[in-house]
Amino acid sequence: MKTFSFLFSLFLLLQSCTTAIYRNNINKNDFSAVETGKRYTFYENNKPKYKVRVSAVEDDKIVGVANNQEVTIAKNDIRVIKKNNSKGTTAIVVGSVVGVAGFVALIVALVNNSTSDYYYY
Repeated sequence: MKTFSFLFSLFLLLQSCTTAIYRNNINKNDFSAVETGKRYTFYENNKPKYKVRVSAVEDDKIVGVANNQEVTIAKNDIRVIKKNNSKGTTAIVVGSVVGVAGFVALIVALVNNSTSDYYYY
């Protein structure tokens, strides 16, 4: 059970490190947030996701490089575009580790400083 809780927490943590910058049902044909030179994860209709470094945003398509090959993505086929936030991921992981270490140190200090004078009635 602890392993499941840990894996579930890790999954939520990693999901929180991506930001959806385009959703077909919300942003309908507004690709203004997509910048050239940046790396994004594209989710197309009925296709697997893939990561692309965008080289051009044109009227009806987005051109980029994925796996050292140039790809062209029709804007009509895009369902979701997500951008990874590596700095945010690092901050969350470091903050979590420091928080857990501090909590453990506090518990150990409290246990070591507790008195052994217990009164039983």
